[in-house]
Amino acid sequence: MYTEADEKFIAFNWDNKFDTGVDAVDVQHQKLVDIINRLGSISANQTSYAELDAILNELANYTVYHFEAEEKLMKHYAIDEAHQAVHIKAHQHFASQVTQAAKILRSSPDISRQLLTPLLKYLTNWLVQHILGLDKRMTQEVLALQAGDSHDEATRKATVFMTQAANVLMEALNEMYGKLGDKTLEVMKKNQELEAEQEALRALNEQLEQRVQQRTAAVEQANRQLQSNNAELKQLNERLESAQNQLLQAEKMASIGQLAAGVAHEINNPVGFVNSNLGTLGKYIGSMFQVIDAYAAEAGNEASVFPEVTRVKKAVDFPYLVEDIPNLLKESQDGLARVKRIVQDLKDFSHVDESTWQHANLENGMDSTLNVVANEIKYKAEVIREYAGLPEVECMPSQINQVFLNLLMNAVQAIDRKGVITVRTGSSEQEVWVEVEDTGQGIAPEHINRIFDPFFTTKPVGKGTGLGLSLSYGIVQKHHGRIEVNSEVGKGTRFRICLPVRQAPMS
Repeated sequence: MYTEADEKFIAFNWDNKFDTGVDAVDVQHQKLVDIINRLGSISANQTSYAELDAILNELANYTVYHFEAEEKLMKHYAIDEAHQAVHIKAHQHFASQVTQAAKILRSSPDISRQLLTPLLKYLTNWLVQHILGLDKRMTQEVLALQAGDSHDEATRKATVFMTQAANVLMEALNEMYGKLGDKTLEVMKKNQELEAEQEALRALNEQLEQRVQQRTAAVEQANRQLQSNNAELKQLNERLESAQNQLLQAEKMASIGQLAAGVAHEINNPVGFVNSNLGTLGKYIGSMFQVIDAYAAEAGNEASVFPEVTRVKKAVDFPYLVEDIPNLLKESQDGLARVKRIVQDLKDFSHVDESTWQHANLENGMDSTLNVVANEIKYKAEVIREYAGLPEVECMPSQINQVFLNLLMNAVQAIDRKGVITVRTGSSEQEVWVEVEDTGQGIAPEHINRIFDPFFTTKPVGKGTGLGLSLSYGIVQKHHGRIEVNSEVGKGTRFRICLPVRQAPMS
């Protein structure tokens, strides 16, 4: 890679995050990294065409060898067919672009950094996203199969490992890298054309001044086009960096969801048998009281017949125990019921096993989310629910709950001391809407148009990543909906999420 400041090559440093767990794949990845680093090293120094041609041939040949090895591995383990198709398509596209880039470099009159810089950046960035994305997804399934899992279970584990949000972002990355590779080749071709035109211009300079002026005009036009292409390439790189950071954030949220679901499941088991035992204990104690009453009735004058029993009853305040024990059992059962409700809300919120479209009640999802963040809200705001009774909506509930969570946490953080958060719902024939309104500080007018930009935040350092609203916007867009916002400084903010009741069929 080169930095724009000093054009110094930065080696691709391999570390543990690139390990897939399959030794053969990791060894081949490290070999590719070594070839790319050697290509970068010779680009920073004067070198011969023979040395450049040898490394380009080695890169092309080893790329084909590595891709064939991965595809044989996927075929051997009968990896999920949909993943195989995407994986092989990415291989073919990359191999084609490397071949074209090598042809451009070989046909260049000299080895220019202008030609090598975009190629090195593209090779390095593509390999990073491919290893962290498609290859890790593949090897997770391979490792599960090697451990004895069924194909369905291995596919499920690999899908859960990547998460739905991560899959959506990774698909966007693959598409973006395809466009980035095409743009890289276009820039290399433009650079090559520019060098050829400049050489022709120098040759014609001695023959005709008018011809020189015409060619100069052509070169200037090519330069403007090159600057435009470079600017577009820079924008693509910035978008790529943003997408990669959103992918990391999505993976973190998915991990939290999996942890929450696991904890909820582990709590449910002991709560279940404790609740059952308390019910049985209540029946047993009722039976014991009946036995004691029967003894008392049989004895007649209990004080004279059983004086010691009478003394012990008085010492322990037996009538109070008879009255209080059922109350204690009732309070314990009520407490367990509350724990079960909290655990169920936690499971409903995480929905780690729901990565497909389904029909869900958004008001129930909002209630579950409110219960999950109740501890954050109760000290800062009163929650008012104004539900209209929504029809079920075709959506991915876990993702919509994540949007609700982001909006509620933003509302809480916008309130200084004590305020009100109002949650409203409504619907029309074709769509439903959910509003979250707060009485917080509000958003300054100059910030309204930027709140959905990745990493934009007005919160103090350490209070937010600037990704919450950006991720929420992406989720709502994926659901073919929209987010509307109204805010007034000093009075509060209202976010409205509008979603279609039914998703349009895919063409």
